[in-house]
Amino acid sequence: MRRRPMASYARKATTAIAAVGAAGLLFSACSSSGGGATGPSSTPAAVTSSDAAMSDTATSEAAGPSADITVQLSYLENVQFGGEFVADASGYYKAGGLNVRLLPDGSNAAVEPVVESGKALVGITHTTPLGQAVSNGADLKVIGAGYQKNPFCVISLGSKPINSPKDLIGKNIGVATANQPLFQAYLKANDIDPSRVKVTTVQYDPTPLADGQVDGYVGFYNNEPIILDEQGVKVHTLLMNDSGLPFLEELYVVKADSLADSTKRAQITAFMKAEQLGWAETIKDPASAAQLAVDTYGKDLKLDLTQQTAEAKAQNELVANTDTAAHGLFWMSDDQIAATVKSLQVGGVTLSPDVFTNEILSSIS
Repeated sequence: MRRRPMASYARKATTAIAAVGAAGLLFSACSSSGGGATGPSSTPAAVTSSDAAMSDTATSEAAGPSADITVQLSYLENVQFGGEFVADASGYYKAGGLNVRLLPDGSNAAVEPVVESGKALVGITHTTPLGQAVSNGADLKVIGAGYQKNPFCVISLGSKPINSPKDLIGKNIGVATANQPLFQAYLKANDIDPSRVKVTTVQYDPTPLADGQVDGYVGFYNNEPIILDEQGVKVHTLLMNDSGLPFLEELYVVKADSLADSTKRAQITAFMKAEQLGWAETIKDPASAAQLAVDTYGKDLKLDLTQQTAEAKAQNELVANTDTAAHGLFWMSDDQIAATVKSLQVGGVTLSPDVFTNEILSSIS
């Protein structure tokens, strides 16, 4: 019996810059994101610190008035930004002397121009659009990485698992149009002739895998597998990060000259410190972060609490690792930076390691 299509939001990364060509689409891909509807008809209003009640866990506020800053998010207010929600609701932004406006994006607009124009002090973006923007002259710096792993994966049925890249040979893989350059780069990274793998164009909905129309589906580790599990479909995931295509994701970006401006640098430092506190709480209590997404920050999106909680738990595996345990959340090791640069090169995007800096994170005690 055919299952009904699974309702979900199209997870937006960003549109590629046209001059880059097809290869420039790599990693600016889309996936579904949890919700009980197909998405809002318009971009939700920005959320400010005053919109969420301060919890009893809030630290004391800094003396004097708070500085107003805007942070451009790469997507809508779901649990992908759970750490931001906790940092706001728990008062960590206020304690750092900041009144933070979290600006969601549901319009496919790139994060980088918003930051470069000065309309946002900080942006949370995806890896390849950042590389594209820098290649086109944007003077931006990456000051941290929310995800220590590439979240894209090949999802297969538990009864017919795809355990390694070589298992893709002879298989029919469902890939959304925007994700196809990513998948081709994954094949290239694993020395697999693309002609030996059938690619079927699908939407941002894993139903074709559940229905047996395809053998595998390219999606997000902390999204589609959870959607399928809630439908009673047992699946296996092959994380691209661990099988040939590793890169840092959910990058925090700022203008290079903001780091040279003493006032802006202080604000960026206070923001990142609050982010570390918010994400540390999210790791410890993902259910509370999911509740904030569902009840407060993403209320208009009609998100599903069970799914958001499961996504928050899965997301923790992407956020924390041995490097973050040793150096703090968002830390970018030399090895991870090198791996990111190399993976981008496989997809035709060039990015210098000098774009990445831990200087702000190093200054946070």
